[in-house]
Amino acid sequence: CGATGCGKSTQVPQYLLEYMNARNLQSYANILVTQPRRVAATSLADRVAVERSSPSPGKPGSIVGYNVRLSRAVADNAKIVY
Repeated sequence: CGATGCGKSTQVPQYLLEYMNARNLQSYANILVTQPRRVAATSLADRVAVERSSPSPGKPGSIVGYNVRLSRAVADNAKIVY
């Protein structure tokens, strides 16, 4: 399970992506992370983009995005989507 704030939603997807990158499987990476609230999904996507030195979600070249109800910010090459 993990305690609140231990990085389940931010660190685990990044570890999975690093694992796939290390094995040259990045082209197959499609990591989806579900969140119970809209604000959680958008803020987590912003935070992970900053941690990975990626452009903001939805911007060209960003590997992080979010898709919440009618709000979508996912670039073509996004690998982690909240």
